[in-house]
Amino acid sequence: MSTIFPTWPHILFAVIEPITLYVLTAIYMFHFMQSTDRHSIGGWALPFWDLKAFITDQIPGITGPEFIHPTSATLAFQLANVYGLLSILGIGICYSTTEPRVLRNYLYALAIADVGHIYVTYCCMGHDRFVDVMNWNVLTWGNVGVTGFLMINRIAYLTGLFGEAKGAANKIQKRGVKQVGDRQ
Repeated sequence: MSTIFPTWPHILFAVIEPITLYVLTAIYMFHFMQSTDRHSIGGWALPFWDLKAFITDQIPGITGPEFIHPTSATLAFQLANVYGLLSILGIGICYSTTEPRVLRNYLYALAIADVGHIYVTYCCMGHDRFVDVMNWNVLTWGNVGVTGFLMINRIAYLTGLFGEAKGAANKIQKRGVKQVGDRQ
């Protein structure tokens, strides 16, 4: 399968990001590396593997409650469901569209969501914990560091830093649609 993304955005947005959002990271770590480190699990899988860790490790340096309230569990599992949904949507959009505009709109939406994701993490952590990067845990690196990295790459693609989508200039002409300025 291929996408119309240039090479780096293809690797990042159509391969790495969907995998990290879904469960393949967990399958790899547990099956091939025999890891039992709960923090080696990506996105969707962690709440199902260790619900308490997923909830309590959202804010580094805070000891979580012994009992997980059903509301907290519901929210954690719903977030896991959203991670799975984003993974499936990413694969579906990146691999099925032939329209550069669809990819751009998809990346615009994700970049806006990235800002919200980082901001919510900031609000919940508080300023002091947020800027204390040396004491971030793996979940904080995912919520802030990885999300920021993805957002920067989304913006770089949207500004043309990685080039145009493959065939973007020729797709309209191949369909027989005349562009502005074409002669009859």
